Amino acid sequence: MIAGLALSGSVSLETAADRLGTSPRTLQRRLTESGLNFWALVEQSRFEIAAALLRDTDLKVQEIAVRLGYSSPGGFSRAFTRWAGCSPSVFRAARCRAEWREMGRNDARLR
Repeated sequence: MIAGLALSGSVSLETAADRLGTSPRTLQRRLTESGLNFWALVEQSRFEIAAALLRDTDLKVQEIAVRLGYSSPGGFSRAFTRWAGCSPSVFRAARCRAEWREMGRNDARLR
């Protein structure tokens, strides 16, 4: 569900709660009880979508940035570099795929 929100560009705790038929506070409480963080889940979803789009399509980095709700390609590139340890263009060229640190479910856990 979060991936769908990320692709629609309307990512917020309120929107997610509404889609799940609950209040934002209840959703936040349930995530916290599970040791999860909403924004870490959003980031994880964005990373997984971005990696798949870079790997499997010929979309320009700018197009991927827009699809994921980034207002600028630079912001997307900085976020992707933080997630993968390399830039989107380097990732796409497969020069760092063997070494990239794929975000695991533990990254969405509260710290």
